[in-house]
Amino acid sequence: SRAEIFFADKAVLIEGDTERILLPTIMKKIDIEEAATHETAGTKDLPLMSQNISVVEVGAYSHIFELFIDFLGLKTLIITDLDAVGADDKACRVADGIEYSNVAIKYFLGAPTLNLLKDYTLEDKIRAKVGGIWAKQPNGNLCIVYQISENGYSARSFEDAFIHLNRTFVSNNKDKFRGLKNREYFDVPGNDAYYLANNCINKKTHFALDLLYYSNAKLDNWIIPSYIRESILWLKHD
Repeated sequence: SRAEIFFADKAVLIEGDTERILLPTIMKKIDIEEAATHETAGTKDLPLMSQNISVVEVGAYSHIFELFIDFLGLKTLIITDLDAVGADDKACRVADGIEYSNVAIKYFLGAPTLNLLKDYTLEDKIRAKVGGIWAKQPNGNLCIVYQISENGYSARSFEDAFIHLNRTFVSNNKDKFRGLKNREYFDVPGNDAYYLANNCINKKTHFALDLLYYSNAKLDNWIIPSYIRESILWLKHD
């Protein structure tokens, strides 16, 4: 079912259903934003939705596909989660984390510490295979991204990051969202995005569909987390 990747010009490896559902709309949203910018600047790029990009769901095991990625030589973006853990190896807020459990990040980025990961720029995440190792290369054909700090907050997952940036959008529609439970928790200012993501999302797929259903025509009533936006732009431009 993934044979299309052999005929693609570029590839995106994602973890699961949430990204699979939302990524086409995220690309469309970026195309809309870029079109306005390019019209002003007098330049033109091929829209993402017109490019031959294959989106492949691989779970949290994108590193298993690294020989395949290297063999195909495609420009490849891996979108994954930071997955911070505490001293007990259990999931926790990034601010409270001392380590992370994402094996793919460790594999492609050389197992840096959690604190180093927080400081990595997009350029640090662009890699090429050199001597059998995925090394930092400015013109590399692979980029692996995860949640980064925005507005002084570091998220652990996509839902965590999205709610942090779009709490008003979710709160305004919470009574209509089918993918939510404990909706009243959004009314408590002290409940941060990590708490809300873990205690209010009933089904991630339903939550993703809610975001699409309640988007406006211009897709400008919510914000794309920066780690996704900047990496999709990297993928867009040759």
